[in-house]
Amino acid sequence: MSDPHGDRTASIIAMGGSLVLILLVLWMAHAPAGAGTIAWRAIAPPLDMPMHPWRWIVIHHSGFHSGDTAGIDASHVRDRGWEGIGYHFVIGNGQPMPRGRVEATWRWKQQYHGAHAGPGPQQAPYNQDGIGICVIGDYDHDTMDPLVEERLVELCALLIEHVPGLTPARIIGHRDVPGKATDCPGRNVDIDRLRFLVTEELRRRGVPAR
Repeated sequence: MSDPHGDRTASIIAMGGSLVLILLVLWMAHAPAGAGTIAWRAIAPPLDMPMHPWRWIVIHHSGFHSGDTAGIDASHVRDRGWEGIGYHFVIGNGQPMPRGRVEATWRWKQQYHGAHAGPGPQQAPYNQDGIGICVIGDYDHDTMDPLVEERLVELCALLIEHVPGLTPARIIGHRDVPGKATDCPGRNVDIDRLRFLVTEELRRRGVPAR
């Protein structure tokens, strides 16, 4: 003879398991693309590529509400006559590049100088020795999405952790490059706040202060 209490318990457990599975599927479907802590192995240059002696991290915004790495690359070739995208990294804002996704460009993979600081002689050192990070968005008018900011902080912390000579104090905005008249990376981006957040992230990772 079956136990009605046991059958009811088994049914409840089965229903609970099904509910958990449904919730997990829904979370995966709606979780922000690009989410997840960045690992150095995901962005590290090839092992046989010597690390360039980088001196700065230069933060930019794209100045447009939408965009992606391929689009910027095509624009820099077509409109500016460059070899390709001028930045070393691009971070997506979800339009259409997944929100929080970090993409290393060919310049970083080849440890090649940037083309992001400006064309003048005062800006040349920041192209030669500055890692250019472009965050998709117009931060003169918008504020940075928290996930996008989190990825920017993580990326800067990773670079400082693995690239000798970089420190939080060496994080600058494009507007801080000598002789460059621009609001980039946008009036709503506080570089001092970014340096503070990167310093806290490095402390959390147990990276000695430099």
